[in-house]
Amino acid sequence: MERPSSTDAKVQIKPLNRFNWEQATRLELHDYQEDFLPSVLFSIAQSKFENLFPYGIFEGEELVGFLMYGEFDAICWISRIMVDKAHQEQGIGKIALRQLLDMLRNQPKCKEIRTSFSRKNALAEYFFRSQGFEPIGDGVDKEIVMRFRGRA
Repeated sequence: MERPSSTDAKVQIKPLNRFNWEQATRLELHDYQEDFLPSVLFSIAQSKFENLFPYGIFEGEELVGFLMYGEFDAICWISRIMVDKAHQEQGIGKIALRQLLDMLRNQPKCKEIRTSFSRKNALAEYFFRSQGFEPIGDGVDKEIVMRFRGRA
């Protein structure tokens, strides 16, 4: 079993609210990552019209990433996860995803957890496979759809 690191204790996911949403819009990706995700601002706007829930990823008090999931029937979809380019490669995304999965597994209406991403995004495929997701088919717009193998 993996031993929690000091980073684990500092990383927390929290719902975006009127005090932190603007901070989230200032998060940046590397140039090569920008084609894979809509902007945080677009994602927040989308959450106001669909059944989506935007969260900030915090390291201590600093907002360092963004994630969003949606509830559609009995399936919970992880639709966004990103860590600011200055904070990548520190395990923050992995810790945040683990926290989100724990949260979703405790929601009775969430019978299955899925995600999807561009077929061109090899890093996303590696990331989700390493966290217990398996491919189940193709989505719209040439996306890969994956399902969490663990119990939802």
